[in-house]
Amino acid sequence: MQRRFMNRLALAALAIVAAVLAAHQFFIGLPNREELGPRETAVRFKPVSLDPAGFLPLRLAGAWEIESDDPRVGGISDLAVDGGSLVALSDKSVIIRFAKPNRGVERATVRELPGGPGNPRFKINRDSEAILRDPSGRGWWVAFENRNELWLYDPAFTRAVRRMAIPASDFDDNEGVEGMAGDVGSLLLFPESGGQLIRFSAKGVGVAPIADSGTYVSDAASLPDGRILLVERSLGPLGFSIDLALLEQGRNGFALGERIPIGVGRLDNVEALAAERLSDGTIRLWMATDDNFHRPLRTLLVAADFPPRN
Repeated sequence: MQRRFMNRLALAALAIVAAVLAAHQFFIGLPNREELGPRETAVRFKPVSLDPAGFLPLRLAGAWEIESDDPRVGGISDLAVDGGSLVALSDKSVIIRFAKPNRGVERATVRELPGGPGNPRFKINRDSEAILRDPSGRGWWVAFENRNELWLYDPAFTRAVRRMAIPASDFDDNEGVEGMAGDVGSLLLFPESGGQLIRFSAKGVGVAPIADSGTYVSDAASLPDGRILLVERSLGPLGFSIDLALLEQGRNGFALGERIPIGVGRLDNVEALAAERLSDGTIRLWMATDDNFHRPLRTLLVAADFPPRN
């Protein structure tokens, strides 16, 4: 009798698992992305208190939580500086352009990218994770994870100009390119899994290892002085741990240097990094977190100043 009961229990458990898997397959087969077209909206900057000691040797210059009535403002996966504005890229192929925080409320323009890989009704096809201004001034490069493609858009994001495949034979799902940086006429692409970079140049495409890469990469940025900075993240029982690491190049290839901790909250997933040179010569870093469009996660914007080089 006990064995029969256990068999029934096991069969019931298998039935539940099968039902859950069937439901999962059903829901992932449903469209989960909608294009709303260009809009202008308000973005609200709510000051956030963070411990400056958690950013040393960087100098914390400000931190704000971003809120908006437009549902597409969120899921930020990368940032770029464009004059007096910040350009944010979401992981749903949405471009959000807004002024740097100065008042409590700023105006923002929100629009979907004009084209991309696959059916636009499915987020997996339009999982945009990295953005970089084209070194030749032709517009903006955007890297798509999962579909492992690199697209070039014109400067105003009105049309796609070029499309290229990213070598990705060893990428697992959701471990494609997360960051891009420019390097003397080349595009450097950084997969999430870390440990390597992909170089696109006039000579072709090449892959190079990165030594001392200890964890996942969530973004990269070129500093105005030519250095390249990576965002590394790890997820543990207490939440995220975020560090910045300089990419160093030597005779034997690439390696990551000393880590700089980023003292955001344990639920704050830093996925976006951009840099600019201020009028006094200071290099300012802009960082943003991915709220995954779900509370209690938040869209956090952080400004921190890089120490001058000796």
